Amino acid sequence: MMIGAFIVVTAQSFKNRIVAGVRRLKQPRYAVGALLAAVYFGSLFFRNRGGGKFLAQAGALDLRADVVSVVVLFLMLFAWALPADSGGLEFSEAEIALLFPAPLRRRDLLLYKIVRAQPQTILGALAFTILGATRGRFIGIWIAFSVLSIYFMLVALGRARLKIARVGFLARLVAVSAIATVLVNVAIKLNRVPFEIRKGSRGDLIAVCRAFFAQSFIRQILFVPRAFALAVFPPSTTALGLALTGCILLGVVFFAIAAMLNVSFEEASIARSQRVNAMRERMRDRRAGRHVIFRRAGSPFRLSESGPPEIAIVWKNVIATMRMSLGTIIAMAALFAAVFSLRIFFPHGAAVTMPIFFIMTAVALPFIGPAIFANDLRLDLSRFEMLKSYPLAGERIVAAEMAAPLAMISLFEIAALICFLLTSAKTFQGPLELVNSTQAAICALIATVPLCALQLLIRNAAPVLFPAWSTRPKEDVRGFAVGGQRLLLLIANAFVLFVALVPAAIVFVPSIIAAQHFFAGSPISYALMTIPAVAVIAVEVWLGIRFLGGRFDELDVSVEMDAVSAI
Repeated sequence: MMIGAFIVVTAQSFKNRIVAGVRRLKQPRYAVGALLAAVYFGSLFFRNRGGGKFLAQAGALDLRADVVSVVVLFLMLFAWALPADSGGLEFSEAEIALLFPAPLRRRDLLLYKIVRAQPQTILGALAFTILGATRGRFIGIWIAFSVLSIYFMLVALGRARLKIARVGFLARLVAVSAIATVLVNVAIKLNRVPFEIRKGSRGDLIAVCRAFFAQSFIRQILFVPRAFALAVFPPSTTALGLALTGCILLGVVFFAIAAMLNVSFEEASIARSQRVNAMRERMRDRRAGRHVIFRRAGSPFRLSESGPPEIAIVWKNVIATMRMSLGTIIAMAALFAAVFSLRIFFPHGAAVTMPIFFIMTAVALPFIGPAIFANDLRLDLSRFEMLKSYPLAGERIVAAEMAAPLAMISLFEIAALICFLLTSAKTFQGPLELVNSTQAAICALIATVPLCALQLLIRNAAPVLFPAWSTRPKEDVRGFAVGGQRLLLLIANAFVLFVALVPAAIVFVPSIIAAQHFFAGSPISYALMTIPAVAVIAVEVWLGIRFLGGRFDELDVSVEMDAVSAI
């Protein structure tokens, strides 16, 4: 009767979640996102999953079970070394209010958590099957995941029991590390398989690995984890049946041990649930740009009593950047300093890695920088009505909102380019030797600010052009449709950037010809051929700001949101 009630509650909750998700599809932003996500995951399902040349060789498919068993062994072992030792299980506020005062035993609460986790486990097993693990026929993956979740619940309660016995985190970490070290050393010392592989022979590598895992002592060490691995990658139907039987028996044993542990997890569960809810609130605030880390961080400059009113918006966004992203700024600066210092301590070993790191950072910053420093119109989306009340033209507000993140991204971009220039001497040879030149660095520095401004303009266009799509209510859940929305945003961003760079590329070609013809050999030739293309990008940014400013002046956020909510 008890387990039947748990199944009914779980099934009804899962059904309500699906129904709520389907109802959200009436709104275009969710419908488009869900459609795009369905197309993407459908392409993953129907694409060729041949496994490559390596897995096509004889024995390679069976070797996957051995590799998975090693991974499962270390997951099961190092789960005991995690710092969490309260033994609390996550329950919602409603579950705490209804289940804890109810006449239920602790084993009933544990059973409820197992049943409650089944929808997520089934979806995870289904996704794993779609992505290629079809030999387990779904049921093997589902059983393996379910039993592993029971084991990890047992470990959580076991860590709490060890804490009562005054065996803390450090003691557990030392013990687990010692056990893992002993297992690895024993496997190496007792290995009787000669490691002889002909150069380029994958067949020899497969044969050596299979012979290593076939040894008796390796089989004994991996006996329990291998049951989970064979449930996921069974070599035959008979092996799948035996693996499922072993996993189910292990699940019964794990649950019985967990129920026998004398650990009072109710209070710890309440505390853990509160921490999880607080963490989710912080994640929502961080995605919305409202999460403040350093509340007392001040502004780097004082706002004067007179001057252009746009400076007040820049000043406000600078303070928001310092309070919300100061940790990121310090971490990025420390990373730059650490990588650059390698040149002093390891001048030869870091000769290639350092410039590659800095050039990759310089290439990535215009794309990831707007996501890191989002203190612009995306942050002030809920304050649009207040911004519209200011006696400022829309284009001036848009430009002022973009100024603070543009300055921060451009600063790190320039720092990355300068570090690359200082560390790339004689690193690249042949056709890539041009990258080492000062002229190339100057060209990149000239194009830095306009390119970063173009990316910020694209990101800030979304809240102005599609305010309802950019605003997500507090109770909105993340899921399939939201993943499609992010994929759509990525595709749209890449498309708009490509279209915006086409005119600059068209201007860049004759600029190269003219610079080589009239200024051949001159140090300023590269800068001269870059300036026209950069000027085109700057004009596009200016036109984009004017367009968004006009749209901002005409925007009525309340009407936009009400119209979309009514769809």
